[in-house]
Amino acid sequence: MDHLQNLQLGDLWKPAYYGNLFNSKKHDFHNFPNQIGWTLSNDTLEFETETDISFNKFLQSWLFFGLLSTILGKPAKTLSETLVSEAGYINTSRLNGYLEDWRNDVAQQKPHTRSLRMIRAQIALDKARHIVTEYCSDDGKKIKPEGHPCHVHPYLGLSLMVLGETLTNAKSKIVEKVGFNIHGWHGDAMEGWGTPSCVLETMKRNGWCRKLVEILKLQLRSHATSLLAAYASHVQTDAVTSYLIEGHKDCTKEKCGIKVRGTDGKYVTQHQPLCRRHPKHPLTSNDENLCWQMGPEIGEVVELISHHRVPLMEYDRDDGAVRVVGYKPYMPYATLSHVWSDGYGNPESNKLWKCQLDFFDDLIKEAHEESRSGEKRLFWIDTLAVPIHEQYKAQRRIAVRQIHGVYTNARYTVVIDKGLGQMLPADSYEGTAMRILASGWMRRLWTLQEAYLSRRLYFAFAPGGPREKRLKNLEDLEEMYPKASDILTSNIPSAARNYFHNLLGNDRRARINELPAGNGTDILASVWRAARWRTTNHQEHETLALATLLNLDYQNTKFQDAGLIKDAAKVEDDQLQGMMIDLWKLLDKTCPGSIPPGIIFLPGEKLKDPSFGWAPKTWLSNEELEYPDPLSSMVGAAKLVPEGLLVQYPGFVLHAQSRRAILGDNENSFHFPSDSTLLEWYGVELVGLRSNPPIGVQKDEKQLAIILCRPKPKEIPEIALLVEIEEIIVQRSFNDKQHRSTIYHVSYDWRVKIWRETNTDLLSKWRDYITASIDHDEKIATGDSEHEDKMICGEALDSDQRWYVGGRPPPRKTETEKMEEEVKKLATHKMAETVQIAAEVGLTLPKANAPEVKKTVPFTINGLGGPGRTSFSRPTYTVTSPRPTANNGSTSVTSQVISVQTSQGDSSAPQQQYPVQPPALAQTTIPAYHQVFMAQPPDGLQAATPRGARSRSVSAVSSSSYNTQPPSTGQHHPHGSSPSLSVQTLGTSPPAEREASPSPRSRLPVPTKPVKIANGSAVNGSANGRAA
Repeated sequence: MDHLQNLQLGDLWKPAYYGNLFNSKKHDFHNFPNQIGWTLSNDTLEFETETDISFNKFLQSWLFFGLLSTILGKPAKTLSETLVSEAGYINTSRLNGYLEDWRNDVAQQKPHTRSLRMIRAQIALDKARHIVTEYCSDDGKKIKPEGHPCHVHPYLGLSLMVLGETLTNAKSKIVEKVGFNIHGWHGDAMEGWGTPSCVLETMKRNGWCRKLVEILKLQLRSHATSLLAAYASHVQTDAVTSYLIEGHKDCTKEKCGIKVRGTDGKYVTQHQPLCRRHPKHPLTSNDENLCWQMGPEIGEVVELISHHRVPLMEYDRDDGAVRVVGYKPYMPYATLSHVWSDGYGNPESNKLWKCQLDFFDDLIKEAHEESRSGEKRLFWIDTLAVPIHEQYKAQRRIAVRQIHGVYTNARYTVVIDKGLGQMLPADSYEGTAMRILASGWMRRLWTLQEAYLSRRLYFAFAPGGPREKRLKNLEDLEEMYPKASDILTSNIPSAARNYFHNLLGNDRRARINELPAGNGTDILASVWRAARWRTTNHQEHETLALATLLNLDYQNTKFQDAGLIKDAAKVEDDQLQGMMIDLWKLLDKTCPGSIPPGIIFLPGEKLKDPSFGWAPKTWLSNEELEYPDPLSSMVGAAKLVPEGLLVQYPGFVLHAQSRRAILGDNENSFHFPSDSTLLEWYGVELVGLRSNPPIGVQKDEKQLAIILCRPKPKEIPEIALLVEIEEIIVQRSFNDKQHRSTIYHVSYDWRVKIWRETNTDLLSKWRDYITASIDHDEKIATGDSEHEDKMICGEALDSDQRWYVGGRPPPRKTETEKMEEEVKKLATHKMAETVQIAAEVGLTLPKANAPEVKKTVPFTINGLGGPGRTSFSRPTYTVTSPRPTANNGSTSVTSQVISVQTSQGDSSAPQQQYPVQPPALAQTTIPAYHQVFMAQPPDGLQAATPRGARSRSVSAVSSSSYNTQPPSTGQHHPHGSSPSLSVQTLGTSPPAEREASPSPRSRLPVPTKPVKIANGSAVNGSANGRAA
């Protein structure tokens, strides 16, 4: 690793020299393991040996000296003599010269010879990388514990990773210079060779944020050399305690645990480190005369915002005042972008400490001079310009909507990060870029849109001296990239430039310079890639921040007031999902066709709504995209439809005897042929499972299919979707009835990896199984075979196959479940009415839960108007709820049922019973319609209701009767004989004096609701406990 001169790692992680067994004249790179007695199984990738050669010596001989000799064309003996120090350690300081020799040799060769040499190099690199990532990387599947014969020392593993990445990068640079145009043989210079466990352990031991380390590992694509650079960039600083390290002891891989809280748990606005009121200052003091909080006159701020003007701040350090200035077109001003967890916020008032304002003034003065922005140093910061108090909610809503314009119109933006403020900018491009990439500012969601919208960005670092500048201009930094990236030794500059891409760098430049930008799909894909590494303490802010970045008009959406919510605990998951659904709808409405179709392949939990089952629950996934990048490959534009998302992708329909043949119990992989030649086979492995997989019998009801992100997968596993087919839709034209197209309506279930299988032994075994399955078809069909048929065949679909991708619809409810649910709803409604009536008459009911609905033994009824005398088994329900009684003011629990009798000439026909409100006994007036379960008679029935009855006494319940007979015209009823429906309650007429002054509730109209009963007829009210 000595060839990485800019890292200055010293003696850290120096690998020992175990010896070299590779002889360039005797040994071949690919057969070397067998030649010295170490056997490698191509199927399991396991090593076996009967020799006494240690595994570390074998690997160093093969994958260090042997790999170098094969690619560079140098004798392995020469390499072992020049790359080993006298102290017995590997020293690669002379590797740079060998790489230059390689580039010169390749440039002088003939094109045909050059191409073959590059192909051989790529094959050797691919094989070496496969072994190194499995046996040396922290997340390798074959990594062995210490003491195991195949355990790899961490320092040796790190040296193999760095060497492999160096050679891969050098090959890529050479190809760019000399030319090499054979498609499929280039390799990926940005793909890492693994994550070194020794570097991770050092970061953890030194107190690094574990969440940050996990993000860096994913952002840098498990690139060991880049992770070394990230570590080195924060070690090379004069800061005694880096904010990157301080306060992260409670962090996990999933969440950063740093808090800016006082002893009472509340947010604390921080003093600057040089302020004497800072708790860690050597001469710390609580003297309030040293530093105090200052802010603008909030009335002036509110007044400007109320008139839809932007309030700007002007700080007078001498007078100790913050003045408010209303923005006018073309007025130069600065915006300050910060992270609240750094202590620059204030949830109590629109004020900041004087030491903070002095710090801002110094930064703005420096940026002001460089940008030549005039005399007044005006600035905008949310802590001072967005009203915080409850009485200014309306103005706060307006201020949040102004943010897009605030950053767009600003002359420049100064980025203030506590960690960067403790470090000097590095001399090299990669050093400075890596520090920005690892900063806390780069991990917050709101700062993404602030950076994207800003014309010019300045990053505030620690000053190198009293007169040295501390601001680093983003554009100046990017001018250093071309020269920095033109090196053979590593691709650290390219990896460090992730910071630029995560700021939407190219899209930002196009917007600022008014150049043609990509289409809506490309922009949305870029925003997704940048946002996935970000976080926010308020989940409800996610949709608001994204809508602001994309300049969407989000009025009348579920997240329009998300910025007004202070207590995140009040926001339920269903609310957050509703906000995300509104964002997708707004995107499709505002920018049709902008939703990237590859969104269906992204990792993470999906939305519950069946129409949005394709959509990730959050954009802040913190997950790397699998190969190939699904956001870069698309066949056609996606379209939002009621069934889900309409996309066009190739795929397979899977045909099997049963679902168990494809995915049995505890199975996560399967394979299938794609045509009758049985020559083309694909393997599939599950990499993710939805949180609501199918259960029970439903699992075998639907056919499975696979959606591919591109046609004809290769040997390298590619991301795909395993889906359930809900419906096959065939479309045709009126004019051309012969031409038909098929759309598969599918539900999103599993993310899978799919690859073309080339292992000849496996293919032969699988072909034999398929042949045997075909021979046993007759036995399987007749049930004579004792073995389950697990034959699977894949039907290849066109590359532009259309799919409606949605979520799994909720399971269909049985009739009994529907009746039970409706009865519970009605019972709850009746109980609420009971409580309200009791309150009106002055009675107090004890608190009770929802009324209990008991199901009794089902019995048979003759079909209500159904065909013939078909019988149905129906349960009966009883509602139990508290009712007021006149027994000393106490409350008793009573229940009653209502009878519905069928009339088919048989008076002994069984009755079905329905719940009805039980009578109360108190001498109190209750409105009439509360006493009847079915307040209105069904269609065609005559109601015999006491005339003038507006209210009735609880002591005597009124009587109403509805009767019907078969039609006298002799017309035949469509469903057989007409039913006779009887609803009865008993009581007497109310006292006359009550009619003179009816209660307010008695004037309300009687609610009417048509409801279907068992045979599909309609009545007004409720029958069978099931609403229409």
